[in-house]
Order: sequence, then C-alpha cells, then structure tokens
Amino acid sequence: MSSSATLVEQMHELIDQLAALDPASLPAEEQGKLVMALQRETTRLAVVTADALVPWQESGVWRAGGTLRAELAIARDARRERLAARHDLHRARVLAVLPIVRQAALDGRLSIDHVDLLVRHFTTVRAELFRRCEQWLVDRCASRDLFDDAARDLKYWAMWADDQLGVRRDPSDPSTLYASRSEVTGEVLLDGHLNPVDGDIVMRELQGLAEELRLQDRRDGVERTPAQRRAAALVRMAARSVNAEGTTTRPLFQVLIGDETARHLCELATGTVVTPEDLAPHIDTAVMQTFLFDARHSVLGASRQRTFRGALRRAIQVRDRRCQHTSVCPTPASDCDVDHRTPAARGGPTSEINGRMECRTHNRHPDLHGHPDPLPEREVTGLDLLRAKARWWAMRDLELEDAANPDLEHLGPFA
Repeated sequence: MSSSATLVEQMHELIDQLAALDPASLPAEEQGKLVMALQRETTRLAVVTADALVPWQESGVWRAGGTLRAELAIARDARRERLAARHDLHRARVLAVLPIVRQAALDGRLSIDHVDLLVRHFTTVRAELFRRCEQWLVDRCASRDLFDDAARDLKYWAMWADDQLGVRRDPSDPSTLYASRSEVTGEVLLDGHLNPVDGDIVMRELQGLAEELRLQDRRDGVERTPAQRRAAALVRMAARSVNAEGTTTRPLFQVLIGDETARHLCELATGTVVTPEDLAPHIDTAVMQTFLFDARHSVLGASRQRTFRGALRRAIQVRDRRCQHTSVCPTPASDCDVDHRTPAARGGPTSEINGRMECRTHNRHPDLHGHPDPLPEREVTGLDLLRAKARWWAMRDLELEDAANPDLEHLGPFA
C-alpha cells in the first residue's frame, strides 16, 4: 500500500500536469468537461482533507512550541486565514459524524457548498434529529438543479426541526436606520439594515422607481450610475410620501404560504424564506389573496386577454417561483415576465396552462428565448375544485395530528 507521502507526491505531480495544460487550446466541449470535473474533484479533495484534520487535531501534535489552538497552527504553517482554518476544522468534525453526507460528496452527488450548507444546519440541539433525517436531506439537496433551491429546503427543514424540538423562534431583528448629516457640507450618510419583510417592501418600490429612472435617462440621454439612480429613486419615494393624501397605503410585498413540497412553506416572492413571526406585524394591513392548487396546476380559469395581468399573473408567479427557462435560471418570479409557451400570434391562449415565468433577458431576446412544448390544456370543473379543497383539508388535518404526535414516522417528507 502506498504511503501518504507517496500519494501526496503523486497528487502534486498530477496538479503540475494540469497546471501545464493550456485550457484555451482545448475544444469547447472538452473545456466544459474539464471545468466540471475539477469542481467535483475539489469537493472530493476537501472531504479527504477533512478526514485528515480530525485525527490530527485530536492527536494534539499541533501544540508543539506552545501553539494554543489547532487553527492557529494551520494559519501559521499553511499560510491560511485563521477564520477559514477554523471553518475547515469545524467542517471536519461534523463530517466525521455524518457518513451519508461524506459519502455523497465523495460520490459527486453533493458539492462542497452543499456540504457546508448541511454542516451549518447541524447544530447541537438538532444533532439527533439531523442524523435521523440525514438520508432525506442528502437526497433532497442532490435532486435540486439550483443550490438556491437546496438552501431553501434546508431552511424549511431547520424551521420544522426547531418546531419539533420546541426551540423558541424569535422574529428577525427589528429594522434599523441610522442617518447623520454633515454640518459642513449638508450631506447625509445612511446606514442600517431592514429585516426580510421590510426589505422586500422597500426594495420592490426602490427597484421599480430605479427602472423608471433608467428608462427616463435613456430617453433624455442622461448618464447615471445604478447607485445614483437608486439614490434618486429614494428621494422620489420620499417626495411621493410628502405629497401623498389620505390613509397610509398597504404594504406591497408578496408571500407564498403553503405548498405540497414543504408543508411549512413561508417565503417572499423573491424566494427569501421567512418565519410566520416575521409576517405578524404586517397581517393587519396586508392584502391577502389565496390560490388553491390541484397538483401541478391551479384551479384558476383562463382569461381572454392578450397579456397576463392581475390574479392570473400572480397565480403563475406562485406556481413557478422563478424563471422557467431550460438553462435553470435562478431569477425570482417577482423579476420575471409571464411568457406564452405557445405564442399568442400562433393561437396560444392567455391561460395559466400556457403561461410560464421567464426573466426579462430570456424572454425579450430572440436569440435566447425559446418556446417549450405547451402543457396539456384541461378544463377545470367544480368537482376538480372540491377535490382539491378536500386534499388540502386532509393535509391540514394530518399536520395538526403531527403537531400533537411529533413522531418521525408521521412527519411526511421529513421522516
């Protein structure tokens, strides 16, 4: 059997050979294969590194010379950043007790980002429950085309786990804003943070106004940076508020609640997962609209108009949640157009079945835009609606039963 020093030397020589390779001289297809292969091997090497870190740390050999902590030895001898070394040690300790995650990474099913995502959600309080759900969590992450979708799934799992364990979940920190004005120049400096819901309300309006200003600048031949347009949009928001009459407007944000893929679904239209506690301050003033889905399709009827508007547009946003282009584009539905699968010019109806979300770039550029096969049209009857409602209430009853009897065997997708 080869010694560790021999294996490392062989790896060193292989890396030298790869470094001597000129990727630009390769055919485009081979370049793609090389890039993806190196991504997978980077993950595998990180796992092997983690395997070595645990016994090395436990041996205490790093204490030689009075070194106080293992990450300090790595930072000194490997010229690493100290916090990055600490992160690697933590990852190694968690992987040592998660064999399914480790093997999935070695098999190429998970990236190192997936591994770190799982490690982040493996807390002391959730440890036992995490191990019982480990295979499901790995399969869930591996099945997702986008890392963002896997991260959303893990956030929902963490919320569910904390509910089962009785962990108190507080709402996000209150939004804060600091403003200071220079007595010399009169300039104002803004700093602070907005919680997810407040941030969505502000950003939707800010982005909309900034886009109006961009189009206006283009018509008027004005050159401004995006940052300058956002500042101008903020001033316009304030001006509108000063000139507004009547009662305070209701908050403008969209929240998706309830879905067969995750029974505790609660997220903004941008895909940001929020807790029900985050929504509580807005319930009294928010406008609420519900959509009942029948499996993949909602029960909303078709409209006769040429463009997707109002409830029809919102129903498609809720269903698709992001751009549906075949490239697996991550643009959230709130920033997308609704596209006809079969173009209206070719007789395609303006219906939910024939609609899909596409980001503006994919939808508005002919060389990027594609028309997938339309979904099969179907007539939704009153009986379909009653059946969908019955399934929904049956799911709600099961959820109440689960809350009263938190046994993993009765916890649906998290069992």
